[in-house]
Formats: sequence, structure tokens, C-alpha cells
Amino acid sequence: MSERPKTQLDGDMARLADGDRSAFAAVFRALQPVLVPFCQRALGAGPDADDAAQIALEKIFERASEYDPTRPALPWAFAIASWECATVKRRRTRARVDGTTDPDDAPSSENGPEERAIANELAEALRESLSELTEADRETLELAFWKDGPESAATPAFRKRKERALARLRNLWRRRDH
Repeated sequence: MSERPKTQLDGDMARLADGDRSAFAAVFRALQPVLVPFCQRALGAGPDADDAAQIALEKIFERASEYDPTRPALPWAFAIASWECATVKRRRTRARVDGTTDPDDAPSSENGPEERAIANELAEALRESLSELTEADRETLELAFWKDGPESAATPAFRKRKERALARLRNLWRRRDH
């Protein structure tokens, strides 16, 4: 396997992960202009997409020490942003079910055919990667991200199971790239 070239973002993110706070501005300048449109494609233009992008950036900076400098930074950032978009979508769904919001008030997510095709390909790739996980890992991720998990979901043991399941999913996803 050949070594992939590092981007400026990868280098800046590695510096930030090592605690170099001077890399913060460079990472922000590189990620903010790509995460906002990414969230807008997932959620439609509007405050929800802007909020999801902002929360994703906050989490990226909070978790900078978890970044693996041997891996590309952009997919890692996109993964965090996609989880935030999924959270917003779950919140929207719950609000509609609860009757707290009119579904017509939700921002339109009208995407062109190319964006829909890309989204479908990514969704299929994610489904395939998830299918390669063990049943226990899939259940853990489902509880953590798609359902209101039990109180045990807040325990250190559950958080560790979630961390391990996510690590295995990341490894499966990365193998798809090669």
C-alpha cells in the first residue's frame, strides 16, 4: 500500500492534536467553508444546517486529541458533521411526531440528481460497512445514535463499547477507500 500525500489540513490537524493551539485558526479556515455546504446538502439551507456545522466544528476541536494523524482529516471531520446532521434529522422527526412543529416549516432539502446520487452511494456504502460489523456493534451504534438509549447508555462501559464499535466502523470505512 502506498503512502498517501498529506494535505495542509492533515498537517494542521496533527499539530492541533498534539496541542499546538496556533493551528486552531488554520483548521477552522480549512473546515468551515466545506462543512457548512456539506450540512446544507444534508439538511437544506437554513439555520439547522448552520447549527449542525457549528456544532460539528466545536466537536472537532473538542476531540482534536483523538485525531489519528496517520489518517486524512477531512473524512474524519465529515463523519462528525454527518452525525450532527443525523441528530438534527432525528430531532425534526421527533418534533413532527410530537406535533411541536409543522412539517411544512422544515427547510426544503431539494437536491439535484447528482447530489442525490452521491448521497445514495454514500448511504449504501455506510449500510455495507455497518453490515460487516458484529450484531453487538450494530446494536451499540443504534442505541448511541439512532434511538434514545437506556440509562445504561451513559455508563463508562457503554461509552467504551461505543468507542470500540466506532473504531471498527472507521476501519471498515477506510478499507473501502483503498
